[in-house]
Amino acid sequence: MTLVTTPLGNGFTLADWEALPEDGRRYELIGGTIVMSPTPVPAHQRCSRRLQQLFDAAAPLDHEVFAAPIGLRLPGEQMLEPDLLVAPHASVGERYVSLPVLLVVEVVSPGSRTHDTVTKRAAYAEAGIEHYWLVDGTGTRPAFTALRLAGGRYETALHTDGRVDIEAPLAVRFAVADLFRQR
Repeated sequence: MTLVTTPLGNGFTLADWEALPEDGRRYELIGGTIVMSPTPVPAHQRCSRRLQQLFDAAAPLDHEVFAAPIGLRLPGEQMLEPDLLVAPHASVGERYVSLPVLLVVEVVSPGSRTHDTVTKRAAYAEAGIEHYWLVDGTGTRPAFTALRLAGGRYETALHTDGRVDIEAPLAVRFAVADLFRQR
């Protein structure tokens, strides 16, 4: 999966993002730059779907779970599209989700590694999103990393390529490899 970025003068605005076509591509607005990524591969979608099922069962009753495509509006005219997010009902608008959110998750693809682990990580931290999870199926063994915001930076709360047994912000248990396995 290859990301395409398009800077323009002083940068794009939220109005520019809202005018983009609904053509099945994923468009994000980060720091005045439009970032487009192609549709995800089947393994990515398989993982995302399974996580969404786990999150649906674990989310508080006053929260909702969304899978991409869903816009997440961040301060500074930014619109990101996490693979999954959990948000209180009060944050869910007609066109996108606003802060606060309980959790954002990115499923790392070969072409999105830097985007997910550097660019989006920095944007989510700057926005004050307390919990950010990364699920990476690109290596020889899939891996899970739970990050928690501390002092404006993410610290690793859990990293494993085996079983995940975590309580915050959602109590979920699963084997990382099972998220990607064909059935």
